Amino acid sequence: MNGLPDESWVDSLVAETQHVETPQSWQWWSYLCCISAAAGNNYYLTSLKGDLVYKPNIYVLLLGESGLGKGFPINRAYMLSHKADNTRVIKGRSSIQAIVTELSQTKTVPGKPLITDSRGFIINGELSTAIIADPDALTLLTDLYDGHYNPEWSNRLKTSGTEKLTNPYITCLFGSSPAHFYDSVPQANIEGGYIGRNLIIYEEKRSKDVDLLDEESAEQTKESEKIRFESYIAPKYVPHLVAIGQTKGRIIPSEGARLYFNSWRKEWRATQAKYNDKTGFINRVPDHMLKVAMLISLSRPNGMLVITERDMEEARDKVTALVYAAQQTTAGIGLDPLAVQTKFVLNLLIAASENKLTRKQLLTRGYGNFDAPTLDRIMESLQEMNWVDRQRTFGSNADLIYHLSGEPLANLNKFRERK
Repeated sequence: MNGLPDESWVDSLVAETQHVETPQSWQWWSYLCCISAAAGNNYYLTSLKGDLVYKPNIYVLLLGESGLGKGFPINRAYMLSHKADNTRVIKGRSSIQAIVTELSQTKTVPGKPLITDSRGFIINGELSTAIIADPDALTLLTDLYDGHYNPEWSNRLKTSGTEKLTNPYITCLFGSSPAHFYDSVPQANIEGGYIGRNLIIYEEKRSKDVDLLDEESAEQTKESEKIRFESYIAPKYVPHLVAIGQTKGRIIPSEGARLYFNSWRKEWRATQAKYNDKTGFINRVPDHMLKVAMLISLSRPNGMLVITERDMEEARDKVTALVYAAQQTTAGIGLDPLAVQTKFVLNLLIAASENKLTRKQLLTRGYGNFDAPTLDRIMESLQEMNWVDRQRTFGSNADLIYHLSGEPLANLNKFRERK
């Protein structure tokens, strides 16, 4: 379809940027958001004899240290969706009230039908600046995520009166560093449903190290990226987004996909209790899987409106790989006064070579976050939980060596195996 190869729209676009250091998972999920935004209310999937309706809107959060390249796929996703022009693309710093106002107004697109429903793609490279601080912002996004339950959603304020959203359909793509994440998302939203509705794509490092200044760099300017996008990327990839926006219908799983999903879901429900999850993500994994399977089917050149068994298997792999990230978001919250410092120590060990550090190294790297007595209390608790092993060195440089172990190391190894 539209001159694309046999591989999916998303996979093909990721392949175009093999030379970029940005983690490929961040690129894949950012481009999947473009498919989600283009789909709007045009597509749906039903279950339980039609009483339960799924729409392919997703919330994606790219989580990782600053400087790993979140900006590249987020900006590329913005340019593609803006060029396709079949939804409201809301970029930059906004108040939730301003977003609701924009969603409530009819959007006029030259040469295309009016957009009368409340569809929108909210996108920003940093969650902490995407929405001006408002205690109700993430709660409203939580409510709007389930647009199929709110065919008419009203917002009543003294200043603006009543604003009505018709069939709200929201796709979100944000980036965040771990430090900003905890400043941006209150504990009530972490455990209250917002984070459970997000697909958190956690990365620790770049996908590769390449020579930043290549042979063409001397001739390249910032303008050349725009020229390449306008002359090559947009003509090749935007038509598929436009086509998705012009088609409507019910997406149906094939018989193989249906049997596979039902069997897998029973196994997942039987084993999900082993996960320590406070966000609700684990309960939502099957729902996320169906949404992602819908988008994968829409991404295939000739696969619209049918989910194959292969689509379902790929969706399973993509979504279950995010369990570790969901668990990481709740580490460091709770009533324990040392919860934040304990998470900080665990993160230091996770990032360390061979996952081990000496006591002196921990004190140096944790300067300003904890002192020696606090560190000793933390490590004593972690040892009792079998999350850390301790060894003692002797001689002139005698010290304690702490090595990550137990459940945190097992989860980390599973995460790295999937990578």
